[in-house]
Amino acid sequence: MIWQQLLDDIERLCPGWTRDQVGPFRYLESGYSNRNYRFRHENDEYVIRVPGAGTSYTDRRREACFYRTFGPPVTAEVIAFDEASGVMISRWVAGTLLADYRPQPSELVGYLANLHQSLAQSDPPELAGLDRTYDPMRIAREFLAQGTAHAERWIIDLAETLDWKPASITPCHNDLNPWNVISAPGASWVTLDWEWAGNNDPIFDLAALHQGQGLDFSTLPSMASQLLGGPADPGRIASCITVFWLREYGWSCAELATGNDRPEIRAQAAIGKTKLETIRHLGARILQKSP
Repeated sequence: MIWQQLLDDIERLCPGWTRDQVGPFRYLESGYSNRNYRFRHENDEYVIRVPGAGTSYTDRRREACFYRTFGPPVTAEVIAFDEASGVMISRWVAGTLLADYRPQPSELVGYLANLHQSLAQSDPPELAGLDRTYDPMRIAREFLAQGTAHAERWIIDLAETLDWKPASITPCHNDLNPWNVISAPGASWVTLDWEWAGNNDPIFDLAALHQGQGLDFSTLPSMASQLLGGPADPGRIASCITVFWLREYGWSCAELATGNDRPEIRAQAAIGKTKLETIRHLGARILQKSP
């Protein structure tokens, strides 16, 4: 039973906590790959994360090192982290998920600029999970290879032939979906789930944040210019958003192939297909405002 396993994990990771001190668990419907449960210990609230199957890029040692290096306010306060399994206990962060909040584009850009600046200012030896390059094109191809039975042939071909390289490099999160960012009142926004942290094109992080908010493609160039502090090449933006959706679509196909056949995973695959069809038909014109 899941509750028994959660109690076992808590006792193992926090030896001073006894079962009678741990309150009821509440499943948080916010993760596709991981399962998260909110619970109370004495007078404080916590979350225990139980990871699903990792990818070839998931590195729990680096992730744990990242949390030790940064912590609040960049991310949540981690109480215990099991590097072998990825099970993590963190303090509950009060605030609103971006999935339930629609900030202005300028707020999103300001948040991302501050996040990238915080990561870039870290001492290189202390860079934790960011002293590596994250290659979303390679990851997309791996996902599509795993989920070939569920993927459209033309999308597989697109991933195989697209020649993408980052135009510039900065430490990035690489998975800024709206369930990984919390807008905390009167405080810095908190970013969760650093499993894929690594150096990448900053426009890729912007594309993830932008698309997670459901914004129109045409608003992306102005946001990119604000983030970069100058004009952003339309080809660069279009390429980054294409690679983003190739990874998202490929991920959903790979999940379906492993048996993680849930409505939200199928919805992700359908959305990814629609976005890639739009990009294929319109190309860089997707970034232009309608007349």
